[in-house]
Amino acid sequence: MWNKPWKYKEGIAIGAGLVITGQLLQLTAGPIDWSVFAFPANAIALACTVLVLATIYALRPHVYLFRYLTTTYSATTALGFAALMTVIMGLTRQVPASMPATDAIGLTRMLSYWPFVWIYLWVTITVGETAIHQLLSMKRRNIPSLLCHAGLLLVLVTATLGSADMRRLKMICYKGQPEWRATDGQMRMHELPIAIQLDSFTIDQYPPRLLMADARGNALPEGTPQSLLLEPSLRQGKLLGWGIKIEQNISEAAPKIMDASMQYVPWMSSGAVSAVLVEATSPDGKTRKKDWISDGSYLFPSQTLTLTDSLRLFMPQREPLRYASTVQIFTKTGKCETAEIEVNKPFAVDGWKIYLLDYNKRMGRWSDKSTFELVADPWLPAVYTGICLLLAGAVMVFITAQRRKEEHP
Repeated sequence: MWNKPWKYKEGIAIGAGLVITGQLLQLTAGPIDWSVFAFPANAIALACTVLVLATIYALRPHVYLFRYLTTTYSATTALGFAALMTVIMGLTRQVPASMPATDAIGLTRMLSYWPFVWIYLWVTITVGETAIHQLLSMKRRNIPSLLCHAGLLLVLVTATLGSADMRRLKMICYKGQPEWRATDGQMRMHELPIAIQLDSFTIDQYPPRLLMADARGNALPEGTPQSLLLEPSLRQGKLLGWGIKIEQNISEAAPKIMDASMQYVPWMSSGAVSAVLVEATSPDGKTRKKDWISDGSYLFPSQTLTLTDSLRLFMPQREPLRYASTVQIFTKTGKCETAEIEVNKPFAVDGWKIYLLDYNKRMGRWSDKSTFELVADPWLPAVYTGICLLLAGAVMVFITAQRRKEEHP
């Protein structure tokens, strides 16, 4: 070992040395605190990274280790160690960045685990040196490979250093009340340059359904319950052999005592329930039951129809189709925008992305509260640029390979 030229054995020794050194740092100095790299520290670290890469490349003729870093042996070994670390990360339950690792070694917070960072630093140096070499000895056939290496280098560096500047905050907004304060993962309060006022919250729902349940409340048949979808046009149907006749179907209703019995009447207000007047006939035609069934809300209880001692007809809560909060957004730059924010459809303003996270589940579609997640990541454009370079390089590699195949069948 260590006889020139260095090959895989030396690469494995370098990787093992980085892991052992990293583990010693982990046990003595503790995990890496990425928050210390917040701007301008990460910008300084980026400049230092570029300077180190340039210095290593300049000293290649004089230092064999630096020359080895641009070889296939170094790249393959580095990627092997990185793949192993990534697999361990995938197989280990990771804790949030705000929490300490739950194991003695530190594997449950892999992004702050020194061996993980050392290995990826090795990959970064190898990729960077290769990119510099291809750039300075530019050849047309190497452009696809150069784009791939440059894109990967940009992603590795900016995604790591930019993580300290990413802000992920939670803001709770009540209807009609502007809010500009949000909390982080440690429940610390932050005042933001944007304010959000909730105007309304809506849930689009699927039509209500009727199901059968046993005495214990289990939907029948167990495991694969059958249901009857209450479309507005539905007048009759069958459920587990019982004939179901819909005499009235009110999408927004409220219970009312009329003629000494509970009736449901249209009620277009907060807390309204879905209600149907149902006549159920047993499979043999000997039993016939008729009454109102409703799904209930935060204001009114649900109502079921008892068919037999072990069977009842009920209406579960309607399944949501779409959640949306209509808000007004005010910024310190003078913007005032109205937006409808849906789940998985964030709204972007002044470098922030606003996601709908939660609502008052007890009040359902009449919720007077929405919880938003606000995310700011100023380094994200650089990461996207790196990804675009990677994709462009991959496409060019594919096109070049096809051309070579056609030229040399």
